[in-house]
Amino acid sequence: MTDSHAHAGPEGAPTPTFFDPSFERLPAPVSGDTAAPGPVLLVFDRGADRDWAADAAVALATGWHAAGRRTVLADLCLEDPFLNERIGMPNQEGVVDIFLYGASLARSARAVPGRGFYLISAGTYTPEPGAVLRNPRWDKIVGGFRDNQAALLLFVPSDAPELPALRQWVGEAILLGGADGATTLSAPSEFGVRAWLAPPRRDGASAAAAQPRPASPADRFPEPEPVAPWNAPPGTRAELNVVPPTVESAPMPASEIPVPEADWAREEAPKKKRAVSPLLLVLLLLVILAALVFLGPQYIPGFPNLLASSAGTTTETVPQKAPVPARPVPAGPVTAAGASLPYSVHVAGFQSWDDASEFASGTSRRFSEAQFFIVPELRQGVTYWTVMAGMAGDTTAVLALRDRLVAEKVADEESVGGRYDLIQHRPLAYELGEFRDAAQARARADSLTSRAIPAYVAPVPYSDGTERWKVYAGAYRDTASSAPMRNLLTGASIQPKLVERTGRPPASPK
Repeated sequence: MTDSHAHAGPEGAPTPTFFDPSFERLPAPVSGDTAAPGPVLLVFDRGADRDWAADAAVALATGWHAAGRRTVLADLCLEDPFLNERIGMPNQEGVVDIFLYGASLARSARAVPGRGFYLISAGTYTPEPGAVLRNPRWDKIVGGFRDNQAALLLFVPSDAPELPALRQWVGEAILLGGADGATTLSAPSEFGVRAWLAPPRRDGASAAAAQPRPASPADRFPEPEPVAPWNAPPGTRAELNVVPPTVESAPMPASEIPVPEADWAREEAPKKKRAVSPLLLVLLLLVILAALVFLGPQYIPGFPNLLASSAGTTTETVPQKAPVPARPVPAGPVTAAGASLPYSVHVAGFQSWDDASEFASGTSRRFSEAQFFIVPELRQGVTYWTVMAGMAGDTTAVLALRDRLVAEKVADEESVGGRYDLIQHRPLAYELGEFRDAAQARARADSLTSRAIPAYVAPVPYSDGTERWKVYAGAYRDTASSAPMRNLLTGASIQPKLVERTGRPPASPK
């Protein structure tokens, strides 16, 4: 049920409204009839139930679209995005790419199947999310949404860097979280708070004790009401009798773009220099040739011989350029073409994360030909931090690395029963993201490692001849042995995705 808590929270705070997005209609303060053109912040608490916050955002976007307002939901949780995974869509080009790399809004906004509204995912990882929130391009984007009567819901954590900078373009906020109802979710004072939605409590139980919500996105979100065309006046959904068809996850059609992106291109394109008329160039060349013919023999000694010599030299020295063969166009969709990399060398094990991290960092500087990474494992009920080295498709590719580590007394062969057991088959790893730039992938891995979530990078070739970089965590024989890393990721609110480790062999650290 949807209900207002009897306790209104601290003085001056809005009254929390308990809301279950799995089956309820929107509360009156945020119903579809109140959907207005332009941006509204959906400020959520990182410490609250993240799944509930994502479901509430989807319910709001669905309800506003169902009321006849064309709606776009944008994910501004840029450091650790999870909204797209909760919905069941990939994190493709998104908010970061639009603001920092000039990506098209139409290509980045994708229809959410069965919901009607569009999602703009967080996009490429950036170590400076504040640069997005204070970007001046917001002016044109927000103006485009307002002019075209479209709603823009901005899903953003309450502690996002540079959040107050959005006050130039956004005035209202809806708070999501604060399950106990006793403390207000903090939001910058610059924004007016329309409503405060909190996870439901039933029979006096805490939010943590609430029944788990369905896992399937189709079961989690309520069936949308009939949807009016985006440009129909709000409040006309009662006259509609047709439920909209299911929409595939496709880019926003050109006719649906709420922002005049052509204006952006004109604004940011460099000014062209005035071109010289080709006719004027021809006339100038003819004048120069005529002057040479008539005045050359009189004023330039040896002019005929000089002219002939220059012509001959030019003929002999100018090489003929060989035709450049056309690059073959790959047939079909672009797919990952990396090879399986199941083999790594066991180096040493530690009971302390700090000791393992220090050892791996120091050893990697001595052996630059291999990448060293840390794998949490459970041995007889105790968590060990195992340092591994290298990634290869077969054992022969890491023999030289193993022998050198043993010769340098770095690899501990006694800990695994002998030298031959140092090379281990560990085909599974957790995938934590894919990037088109190696520096961005390493920044993501370094950010996770600084939080004691050991991550590493592997280059992956694609069928079109390009390369991308995947961020991995762990290396395991089977699903059961991967439990320590899965628990580590879940505790950090990162969706665990166990995959076969693939890449370009040899997967070097360069």
